[in-house]
Amino acid sequence: GTSLHHGDILTMVVRKSNIIKINIIKVKNEKEVKEASIIASEIASKLDFDKIDLAQIRLAVSEIAGNAIKFAGMGTVTIQLSKNKKVLEIIVQDKGPGIKDIKKALEEGHSSVKGSLGIGLNAAKRAMDEFVINSKLGQGTTVIMKKYLPIPEEELEFGVVSLSDGRYAVNGDAYLIKEYEGDKVLLSVIDGLGGGEKANKVANVVKDFIEEYYKLNLARIGTKTYKLLKEKKIPSESNGISIGLLLLKPASLEYFGVGDTSIHVMGTSKKISLWNREGILGMNGEMPNLHLQKFNCGRKIIIIMCIDGISVHFTEEGLPLNKSAQNIADFIMENYRRQYGDATVLVAKRKR
Repeated sequence: GTSLHHGDILTMVVRKSNIIKINIIKVKNEKEVKEASIIASEIASKLDFDKIDLAQIRLAVSEIAGNAIKFAGMGTVTIQLSKNKKVLEIIVQDKGPGIKDIKKALEEGHSSVKGSLGIGLNAAKRAMDEFVINSKLGQGTTVIMKKYLPIPEEELEFGVVSLSDGRYAVNGDAYLIKEYEGDKVLLSVIDGLGGGEKANKVANVVKDFIEEYYKLNLARIGTKTYKLLKEKKIPSESNGISIGLLLLKPASLEYFGVGDTSIHVMGTSKKISLWNREGILGMNGEMPNLHLQKFNCGRKIIIIMCIDGISVHFTEEGLPLNKSAQNIADFIMENYRRQYGDATVLVAKRKR
């Protein structure tokens, strides 16, 4: 275990079992706010968060605890693990006047007093994975902030190669790897219709859109993506995509695909066959039936997702599956890339 001493505060972190025992930290002035933000960051560092995460955690605690002393004179900061010890949860509470209009307070640039409550709330919200405000006028405010523990690379690793068609300056493909809640990952490959700048714009708008709604079930994500494309909010002549979207959970997976992307599941004792619907998501067509395929799966699994610039005539026996995810992706790109078209291969390998 590791002990962190800050004044009269004692924090215990035991990494092997992910147990955190912590006192509630009282903050009454800016010095104690800074101290609380440092403690939160040091705890997070023992849980394998990277430097960017640590800076974001420090910022969030500093902003929200700072608001507590600014508007209520004092507050408390509680740091704990939740959701089966996969999420670092930070709760800041005060007994101040409360926030009259939370939605307005969260608007970028809104300020109820000089010092800008709105900017502080927005900065903290962007820094964390989950951010919830509960406030009652005359009684106080509770802000719950969560940061998902990273999935260790020894457990799950990724490899990706994405190359543009030599006839265009930009890539019309996009991909997404979104880890969340400490044990789930959403994977997507997106192929913008055609090629070049128009395809690139559509694919990347869809990628950003999916990343915003990543916690919805896959069918809802697909429906919302279809509506986005149909409403022509993207200024392009080609509002259509092929897509593969896969959610990998600890003991199961979910998938839907439309169009010319492909999906391959390897390294499992029980064969799992996934398939795509024909057609295009968006454009002038009707909403395709987003058939959600669900399978139970073991811990060890290899997911390979490709866009149509990759020939899919490879077999499990012909790939270096014993090597890293990046080695597998590199091998597929080198040996199975077609002559024309953007080409993307994304590999996720869960080793334990």
